[in-house]
Amino acid sequence: MISGDNRRVSPSTASAPTAADLVDWDAAVRLARLAVPAGPRVPTATRRATVALLHRSIVGATPWAGRITGLPDAARHAAATAEVLVVDRTGLMTASAAWLRGLMRNMGDRGIAAPDVGRGTRALATAHVGAVLGYMSTRLLGQVLPPLGASAGTRPGARLLLVAPNVLAIRQRLDLDVLDLPAWITLHEATHLIQLSAAPWLAEHLVAQLGAVVRGLVDASRRTASGRAERCARLARAAARARSADGRPSEPAALLLGGLLEPSERAALARVVALLTLLEGHAEAVLDAVDPSRMPSVHRLRAVLARTRRDAGDAGGVGPGSGSGSLLHHMIGMEAKEAQYADGAAFVRAVVARVGHAGLNAVWAAPDHLPRPGELARPDQWIERLGL
Repeated sequence: MISGDNRRVSPSTASAPTAADLVDWDAAVRLARLAVPAGPRVPTATRRATVALLHRSIVGATPWAGRITGLPDAARHAAATAEVLVVDRTGLMTASAAWLRGLMRNMGDRGIAAPDVGRGTRALATAHVGAVLGYMSTRLLGQVLPPLGASAGTRPGARLLLVAPNVLAIRQRLDLDVLDLPAWITLHEATHLIQLSAAPWLAEHLVAQLGAVVRGLVDASRRTASGRAERCARLARAAARARSADGRPSEPAALLLGGLLEPSERAALARVVALLTLLEGHAEAVLDAVDPSRMPSVHRLRAVLARTRRDAGDAGGVGPGSGSGSLLHHMIGMEAKEAQYADGAAFVRAVVARVGHAGLNAVWAAPDHLPRPGELARPDQWIERLGL
């Protein structure tokens, strides 16, 4: 078994119930494990070599991404503080569930308590989380989990999960270079680590934005009007039933969240999606700087992965995972579509073309510097607003 973080999702120590108590996290992980194969069968030496290559690749990728982005100090901080784990699929599920549980427990500190729900509602929520964990565990190549809180004056590091069996699977299926593929994946993920280090406020800002969405879901669960209750139940049943041939949640699951949220809450969700789109687009644009002198098979790698992503219909596992986008996109039922990746990358490329990476890096200065949802398609408006 490839080394992983297979720790049990421990019970809550909080005295008051929080939004995390809407899900039985250990049961969700068990459900996911039952539905997911371990990965390709390869000799032990091949597994060990893959683990070693991923560890070695991230060491070189972090300063490389720092040079491309013009953020060498953030790269050094990321290298010094990030926890890097090469995991198997169970390790990815368990670590992701623990992070999501911590995220939702943090909502209690924001006045978002757990609603009084029945066993059926909790079972549905657990099944949905289990389905998402299982689906993404076969597709993500890497995942960055932002820190969930910091003491005053500290900048805690993120956790990077590199999913060895999925790297092996995609390399075998697409016949990709044994050295270049890990370098490509880790360069993408190193960019996300650098983003979090360049903007110490970023993780907390993301949690705050998610808080508005979670609050809306909690409030929806408390509503007792029969029309709303019937609609919620109908959407939940559709989401629980809906699966495509490869097991991924299909469109009714993607509609579940939007059906429950009020207009103001959907606006908060749009801001979350815009932020995740920016983070992914930035990492995509960093990969543009790779050339054959550093990565001999880069042209084929870029073309094959882009084509595979388009064919798959979502970006969640045929290319590197997002900083938190892949996990969060799936959990909120709005997967990161190819168009969202393209919008984010197009925004970054347009800004860099006009004001360089130094100008783009103004985005990490403060939350108000993030592009608004409408500005992703109009980078000139963002440049004008920031006076660059």
